[in-house]
Order: sequence, then C-alpha cells, then structure tokens
Amino acid sequence: APRRRSLNQMMFHKIDPQSLTRGESLGQGSFTQIYKGTKRDQEEQEGDGPRQTTVVLKVMDSSHRNCSESFLEAASTMSQLSHKHLVLLHGVSLGKDSVMVQEYVRHGPLDLYLRKNRGEGSVTTSWKLTVAKQLAYALNYLEDKKITHGNVSAKKVLLAREGDVATGTPPFIKLNDPGVSVTVLAPDMLVQRIPWVAPECVRDPKSLALPADKWSFGATLWEIFSGGNMPLSLLEPQKKLDFYQSRLQLPAPKWPELATLMAQCMEYEPQRRPCFRALIRDLNSLITSDYELLSDLSPADVTLRGSLWGHEPLAVSQDPERFQERHLKYISLLGKGNFGSVELCRYDPLGDSTGELVAVKKLQQDSAKELRDFEREIQILHSLQHDFIVRYRGVCYSRGWRGLRLVMEFLPNGCLRDYLQKNQPRLDHRALLLYAWQICKGMEYLGAQRCVHRDLASRNILVESETHVKIGDFGLAKLLPQDKDYYVVREPGQSPVFWYAPESLSDNVFSCASDTWSFGVLLYELFTYSNKSKSPSEEFLRMMGTGKPAQIICLLLELLKDNRRLPVPSGCPAEV
Repeated sequence: APRRRSLNQMMFHKIDPQSLTRGESLGQGSFTQIYKGTKRDQEEQEGDGPRQTTVVLKVMDSSHRNCSESFLEAASTMSQLSHKHLVLLHGVSLGKDSVMVQEYVRHGPLDLYLRKNRGEGSVTTSWKLTVAKQLAYALNYLEDKKITHGNVSAKKVLLAREGDVATGTPPFIKLNDPGVSVTVLAPDMLVQRIPWVAPECVRDPKSLALPADKWSFGATLWEIFSGGNMPLSLLEPQKKLDFYQSRLQLPAPKWPELATLMAQCMEYEPQRRPCFRALIRDLNSLITSDYELLSDLSPADVTLRGSLWGHEPLAVSQDPERFQERHLKYISLLGKGNFGSVELCRYDPLGDSTGELVAVKKLQQDSAKELRDFEREIQILHSLQHDFIVRYRGVCYSRGWRGLRLVMEFLPNGCLRDYLQKNQPRLDHRALLLYAWQICKGMEYLGAQRCVHRDLASRNILVESETHVKIGDFGLAKLLPQDKDYYVVREPGQSPVFWYAPESLSDNVFSCASDTWSFGVLLYELFTYSNKSKSPSEEFLRMMGTGKPAQIICLLLELLKDNRRLPVPSGCPAEV
C-alpha cells in the first residue's frame, strides 16, 4: 500500500514506548494531546542509573488516524533539521499511539507569554524585535532548504529563555513543528487559521509553498507587536473569509517601517512577498530607540477599516462561552457512556495552572446524526439556568466546527448514585428528602421550559455538596412541540427501560408525566442508597425470572400492567 511505503521512506529516530512516562497535561492540539513527560535512556549516568530527560509528548488522538501520515511526515522533516531556533525532535514512538517526542521548552508558547506579561517592563519593543529576528532566522534556514513550514504563528513559537534587560541577556525562541499539514485539513479548519494561513492556501490548500510562510510571518509579527492578541481570529468564519475576499489588511502599527514590512509579507500576490534574507536585512535596519515607548496595539487601534466592516472593533473580547481547545488540559476521565465521554480538564489560558476545573463532554464518534443530537443537547442545556441543574459553561470546537465539545461546571463529588453508596452511614432521611425536593424543583423548572429529561436516574444527578444536588446529562432530553404535551421518539436506541413509564415502553411516548414516573424510580434509588443488589434493573429482572434480552420490554410491561412495582425499601417512611 502507498501509505506503508511512504512510512518506510520517513526518517526519524524510533523511541521505545516503554522508555516514556507521561506527566501533566500541557493542553491539546487540533489532533493531539500534549503532555510533559520523561524519556529514560539506556546508557547509565555516572552512578545515577539511567539518564532521564524532560520531554514534551504529542500523542496523536486515535480518532484522527487518517491524519497520522501527515503527523509523521512533519516529524520526519523536523528530525532531518538542526538549527538553534528550531525545536529539537528526539524521535517518534510507534506503540499503541503515535507519539512525537520533543525537547521541553521552558516558557511555553509566545502568545501566552506576551498576554501574561502585557505592560511589564521586561517585554520591550527591542525584546519583541529580537524575537521577530530569531523567528526570521529559523524561517530563512527552512527557505534555504526549500522546506515550507506551513503553520507559523506566535503559538508555534516557544520561549526557551526570557532574557534580562539588566544583564543584557536577550530572549531566545524556538519554532515548533507544523503538525498536520494544511494540505490535508478540512476547509473549516483552514478558515479557523485566518489570518495566519495565506489566502492562496484557503482557496487551494495544495498551493502551499514557501511564499505562504512569508504571509504567516507578517501575521505573527503583528501578533507579537500587539502583545499576543489576534482579535481577527475570534470573528465568525464568514467574516474571516470576507476579510480575505475583500483583500483587507490588518490595522497598521504606529511604527511606519514596521508597518511597511508587515504589508510586504501580507501581500495578496504570493510572488511579490520578499524572501527571508531580505526581511532579516529590513528587521536589522529598524532602529528601536525612537519607539521604546511604543505600547502594544491598544484595543482602540484595532478596528477593521473598510466598507465591509464599517468601524467594527476588532478587539471584541473573546466570547466567554467559546473555549479554546489548546487551553483545555486533560486531568482524568470522569465517565464514559455509549455515545460519549466526560473528562475533567483545567481550562488554563495563562498556562500556569491557575485556570478553573471544568467537565468536558465529547462524542465517541461524530457521525452526522450523533453530532445533530449533541448540538441539540447543548442548545437545551444552554437555555437552562437553575440552582438545581448543572451549569452550562460553553463549547469548544476542535478540527474546525466538527469536533464539538460541551463544557460544563465540574462538581467534584460526582454522581448521586456513587455518593449514596459511599456515604450511606452519614446520610439520614432528612438528607435524602432534601435531595428529592431539590430534584423536584429542578424538574418543575424543566416542565415550565417544556423540556422532557427522559433519563432521570441517580447516575445523572450530580452532587455539588452534602446539601446540594443538580440534575445533569441532557443527552436524551427533548423540547416539547408547542402544540403537544408529549413527544414520540422515532429511534429509541439504547434506553434506560427500567426507569421508563408504561407508555414510554409501549409507544415511545414521553412527557412531563413520564419524567414523574422516572422520579418515582429515583426515589426508590434514594431510599435504597443505590445499593447495587437492589437496583431497579436487578429487582425487575428478579421478578421476571429468566427471559431473553429481546423479551425484556414485553416482560416488564406485563409486570407493570399486573400492578407489580419495586419493593418498599427497608426503613422507608410510609409517605415516601
């Protein structure tokens, strides 16, 4: 197969997966999970055992196997290059996962560093100019070798040394690998990369060539001198495309020579962009002394001038409900179901572990139908605001607009089912009745919003504290049509049948009344403290005797028609 042959032609040092240890998450790329880690070498250090090196591990997400060839090609290219301003690739590990193993660069991405240190005396105009020159040296080296990087931006520039004005030590940067090539990205991902991706590559990704890096360098220069901001990137996809189609330019900085240099790089005709050797000469001729007092481009400067935009401020503050994938640092898996998984992540835009913890739900497979259902779930949760319903925080798009994730508040005590099992000795009936009352209030609110939950069970109630629970998981929820008080589900799929009302079992009909039935089953779970041996499924299966799985719904309906119900939990008050 061609793929096999091209893999054989790739050149990189292969690293034994056993020699790698994953540490803390450093965030996510479009196709990768990124970790700090260690690499153990076989050769011994003097009396200290095996040598250990701190590294960065870029783990190719298994759901993107189709991009792994491009991922490995980037590794192959980087492994054949050696320049002080390029990140060193130790090699690739091809075990269960494809993992790129790189040197660890201490101060991380340049855009985050600039945003964190805005207004600090250490990040002067000459500091920024030094960084820009070093990036130009790296790109000049690639140009001499006729290698196109294809993904230059401030987040791809890593800061190895901060520099010190007092001692005259300059900063020191390294350009990271390009990752999956723009030539294989989906169109929506290309649009996401405006204004760094060159206009000709948006029209035809296969046209990627050396001039594209000049455009990206111009956009990155603008980013560096505006303190790590790139407001254009926050606009809607169509507005970004309009920006290119109308051949607009980013606002010019107040430094005329720098503005000219950026404009030359961001020339819409690729062949008119200067080579990096000429750009280095121009950067060296810039005299910074007159501009030391230049501040970062202020939000007031950053307006898009042109008939298309009027004077729309570019510095729209980032939508607080739009989370950037790269800042979601994976911590652990909270749960996994048939359709999706929920992960605990830290959202850490400053990259210093000060960000908040969030729960992030994503699909296992993103088929068109599952994506539609997931979008509906997100819309429903977004529209709900109540003390006893889990709080929607926002969404995160990866791989353009297809890899959708739902970001919710994180409740550290987990689900009510597990909480009851663990804490039975200290939870009296008053606590159980408080939970029941709170769930009732939440369900009353849902009813008023014409929302049917369809999956009310202790596993889907989350515990905020010993005195506060919230309804979660709206994966099966439906909004009732305006003219009906019930909803008929066309494709039942996998259903929590032991919590279902008779009409839901027989006719797939759901309403607020069927949620009330499920609440009755949930009350039973509360007063049995979710004991596994007494769970609704165990009890009903015992009543049925042995039956084939295909017959379960029929047998369950028969039981319910015969007025058989779950047994009264021991010690349960008569009123309950």
